[in-house]
Amino acid sequence: MVSVDLSKISYYLIAVLSDGRQVHLENVAENIAWEENEKELAVRLNLTIRDIPFEGGRLSQALALCTIVYLFADWGAGQQEIFRGTVWEWEHSRIAGDSIVLTCYDLLFYLQKSTDSKYYAKGKTTQSIMSDILTSWNVPVGEYSGANVTHQKILYKSKTISAMLTETLDDAKKLGGAKSIIRANKGKADVVKQGGNPDIYAFTADTNLTASKDKFSMTNLVTRVVITGKDDSEGRPKVEATVDGDVEYGILQSVKAAGSSSLADAKKEAQELIEEKGKPERTITFQSPDFPLIRKGDRIHAKTDGLSGFFYVLGITHNATTMTMQMEVEPA
Repeated sequence: MVSVDLSKISYYLIAVLSDGRQVHLENVAENIAWEENEKELAVRLNLTIRDIPFEGGRLSQALALCTIVYLFADWGAGQQEIFRGTVWEWEHSRIAGDSIVLTCYDLLFYLQKSTDSKYYAKGKTTQSIMSDILTSWNVPVGEYSGANVTHQKILYKSKTISAMLTETLDDAKKLGGAKSIIRANKGKADVVKQGGNPDIYAFTADTNLTASKDKFSMTNLVTRVVITGKDDSEGRPKVEATVDGDVEYGILQSVKAAGSSSLADAKKEAQELIEEKGKPERTITFQSPDFPLIRKGDRIHAKTDGLSGFFYVLGITHNATTMTMQMEVEPA
């Protein structure tokens, strides 16, 4: 376990203007917050900046779309880069005129907004597939410590680049590889094993946890999948198979048409759906003072009155202005 004095963290916000000059914005920032969500690759940085006079005009005139933005933090180990990305959304009130609202994303956002098609023959490894997808979109590959197994034939048709990457990692996990995630780091894409962080940070109710929540929900539960085939002479779909999960929660049924898939493949897909949605959904969240080093995919330790153990971070929201963060986690 590593100890950090969270009260001594300082943040530095830098914009790189179109002519290459760097402008420090931390002293005119009214809000600095960033988040990594479970279903998204890119980190989003939300900024509210006072529109002060700047070089004979206003600061808003200099902070245009595509402006490069860096966020650094120092917790006693020197300045560490937390975010590197560009301005994607720019908003200014022409009436009040006192602030600019900027939404920035890291380089992986381009992969969320772009589609392509890819084919990989049987025998390709996870690392070779991931590297090919990333480099073909001019995204440098950084650390690779995630799953690296041999795949069957893969064909992606008109899919987002982010879906190709996440589905490749999901397939690697099904084939016996470790659960892995992709995330941007200093202008490169890292593919890392979930929970592979070398330093484990601890959170306890009597020291640095301000709130926690443990919630169970049956709202999205599926306990039975009915597979249907071709319609009969009356137009009614024929039931080919039924795949049951844990029906102690009642029958919550989903119908899947086999279509052109074989019955064996349809059953496999039904079983995957049961494995994904066959248990009540559990949501665990922790709130604490902000520590900017913690990212989605990291492993932490937490102890409350009702929870104790190691957890994986599924998603995280940091706020440098309020010096707080919220983590959504799952048991490790």
